[in-house]
Amino acid sequence: MARPKKPLISRTRVIETALMLIDRDGLKQLSLTRLAAELGVHNSSVYYHYRYKDDILADVLRLVLDNFVVESDTEIDWKTYILEYAPRFLDTLNAHPQVVPLLVAQTPRTFGLEYENQTVSILLKAGFPLEYVIVIREHLEALTVGALQYGNNNLFTEVPESLTELRSAVEAARAVSAQDRFRLACKAYVAGLEIQLAAWTAGESESFI
Repeated sequence: MARPKKPLISRTRVIETALMLIDRDGLKQLSLTRLAAELGVHNSSVYYHYRYKDDILADVLRLVLDNFVVESDTEIDWKTYILEYAPRFLDTLNAHPQVVPLLVAQTPRTFGLEYENQTVSILLKAGFPLEYVIVIREHLEALTVGALQYGNNNLFTEVPESLTELRSAVEAARAVSAQDRFRLACKAYVAGLEIQLAAWTAGESESFI
């Protein structure tokens, strides 16, 4: 069937509904047919805006990331930037865990570049060498994805009683929330970066590499 001459639904409604279905039923369950049924329209109404499922998924990810807002006109030092906004970014992804595989798969990154440029600008103003700025950005994303992966203390599930140290550590870890574990990781990373930045500033470029 040909596309309708006038759209019965908006592009925004398509994406918001797609995100709702992904959150509810899982990423693999999304299809153009199920999306059209949820919207109460024929498939052609979805095709009016999107011919391919991959295009829908790309815009779903953009919608999620657009909810992560950084005040670009605010002066902020690099340590505060990481320690405040990294947990906010984690919270954004935790609200839509089924979307995380889309984020991991989207490399090279083609969206959110204004936010990425702001991150680079803050790190450069702090004095980080240009050649290591993207490396730092990559490590921050690795920390975030790792926090999402192990947010439920599931790195170790069944530990033999004979491994007493590991077993006690696993049990103790359950008293620390996923948010606090992530903040600890960010603080440790920032502390290491602070040492490295001081070495770079002093001209000791090889000291910690």
